[in-house]
Amino acid sequence: MVAGVVGQSETVRVTGELGGHTGSQADPRAGNQTVSVAWSTQLVPDARGATRRPEPTCPVEVALAAISGRWTTLVLRELMHGPRSFGELRLALPTLSAKVLSERLAGLERQTLVERHRRRGFPARTVYRLTGAGERLRPLLVELYRTGDALLRDRARR
Repeated sequence: MVAGVVGQSETVRVTGELGGHTGSQADPRAGNQTVSVAWSTQLVPDARGATRRPEPTCPVEVALAAISGRWTTLVLRELMHGPRSFGELRLALPTLSAKVLSERLAGLERQTLVERHRRRGFPARTVYRLTGAGERLRPLLVELYRTGDALLRDRARR
C-alpha cells in the first residue's frame, strides 16, 4: 500500500508482503512478514546527467549490486579458488585489461568483499583474497554457475 501523494520531493511509504509475494509464492519463513520502506522520490542526476537509483535496501538488490559490473563475477570466481596476485588474476582473465582489473579490485575492496595483503620478502608481493563478507557470496556464485551451466545445456539441445 502506498501512503500519501507522490510528489517531486515527497517521501513515499510502501508496505506489503515481503518481496511482493503472497501465499505459496513466498518463502514459508517470510510469507507473513511485512516490509515498510521509505525513500525520497527526488532522484539526483550524476555528473553525466544520468539519474542514479537510491542505495538498495532490499537484501536481494544489495547482493546483486555487490556482484554487478562487467568482470566482477569473474574476479570473484578466481578469488574463490584462493588468494591471487594481480599477475595471477591477469593470467586467469587474459582479455581483462590491467586498468579494469584494478578498478574491479578497488571496488571490491571498498565493499569489503576483497582485501589486499602484502607478503613480506623479496620481491614484495601483494595478494588479494576474499574477506568473510566476500565468502558469503560463495553460495550465490555457485548457484549462478549451476544455473548458467544448465541454461547452456538447454541451449545446446535446441
